[in-house]
Amino acid sequence: MAIFQFMVFILSTEILLGIFYYVITPKTIRKNKVIDYKSLLKGIVERIFLLVSLINDYPHALALFGALKLATRLKRDDEQDKVKQSLYNDFYLVGNFISVMIAIFYVFLYDKYIG
Repeated sequence: MAIFQFMVFILSTEILLGIFYYVITPKTIRKNKVIDYKSLLKGIVERIFLLVSLINDYPHALALFGALKLATRLKRDDEQDKVKQSLYNDFYLVGNFISVMIAIFYVFLYDKYIG
């Protein structure tokens, strides 16, 4: 029963995170007026990766996660709007911190109530 409650909690949290990210995303970054389900799915997969890694005592997965996230942000030198790019980078960084904190919180709850 505890596992079911844990899964319901995670699902509820992910739904709330999706709404939260949609609300705080600056309109200059948002590509359309609907929720970007592809980004939400990527975030869920990232947090599951971190949850499984940390539950299994692989804290170095955080370093791998950080390296992968950094690698995805490396871009060729182009002439985009520097203000918009800076805003996007700040939003990206805050979103990643929130994602890692949520995953660590999931591990805390898992250890406390299931593990």
